[in-house]
Amino acid sequence: MATTRQRGALGEAFACARLLEDGYRILERNWRSGKSEIDLIAQKGNVIAFIEVKTRAQDGWCTPSQALARSQQRRIILAAVAYLRGKGIYNTGMFQPRFDLFEVVTACAGSPEVVRYRHLTSAYDTEGFDVFI
Repeated sequence: MATTRQRGALGEAFACARLLEDGYRILERNWRSGKSEIDLIAQKGNVIAFIEVKTRAQDGWCTPSQALARSQQRRIILAAVAYLRGKGIYNTGMFQPRFDLFEVVTACAGSPEVVRYRHLTSAYDTEGFDVFI
């Protein structure tokens, strides 16, 4: 049986491969700011996507999107601000930040077989958070 970390790594590798096929450039994997982590940071055109990858078994108790808590969204948004500031591109208008969710569903817990996936662009935004991007 795969551990949570192994399942997460499988989902992230799968998401990276699909994003590359779709023309994205992967800028960062598992980028950290303090206690927060952004699974994938990818660019396509002038969009910088901050992507949370959620991997679940199809017989699991919740869908991948149900596993993305509002508190986690806030941490990702704050980490994205730190990333953009660190790169000197925060609030410059050069890039459009976007918050995506990449769902990966496997056949069963511990299985590496991906049965479906979905890339949800603009899955959430900064509305309701005290953050300006």
